[in-house]
Amino acid sequence: MKRIEDRVSLWQLGALALAGLLLLAACAGEGGVSGARAGYIAEMGSFSVVAPAMAEEATEDAEADAEPTEEAAAPAEPSMTTVLLDFLIHNEGSGTLDGVTVDLTIADPDGNEKERHLLWVDTTGLTKGSQRQVAHELTDVAYVEGDGFHVEVRHPIPMEERGDYAEFDAEN
Repeated sequence: MKRIEDRVSLWQLGALALAGLLLLAACAGEGGVSGARAGYIAEMGSFSVVAPAMAEEATEDAEADAEPTEEAAAPAEPSMTTVLLDFLIHNEGSGTLDGVTVDLTIADPDGNEKERHLLWVDTTGLTKGSQRQVAHELTDVAYVEGDGFHVEVRHPIPMEERGDYAEFDAEN
């Protein structure tokens, strides 16, 4: 039998088919924790500031009794307070996780980011199409009137940041 130079060997054909399947699988979407995380959505509902009213009133009374100075003209420092957050977590994907890390950002009245926190939210039993209301108490916040709060389930998470997200611990 004469060998034909242009004929593709079975090994080459198999390698080409395997490469095509791997490419198809990669394009089909991420799997594992990252893929399941992509289906979760966080949506801010409301927040309320828990302020120690008596301490604020005492401070305001003391400031009113004091004589005006140059220091009094400076804007007041934000007081450390507790904020109660109320938000929803939705699962719109087909994967499920026992919990997801939600990114919380606090922005000043001009929209500039002041603080960033990572919140662990239990999502056990949260299947595709379902949602859960989450109440979270955030302490020691330097809140000033007009600040805003935003929650999101970031996707994708860069490899160098995955150590900060507890759900990725299972993959390691």
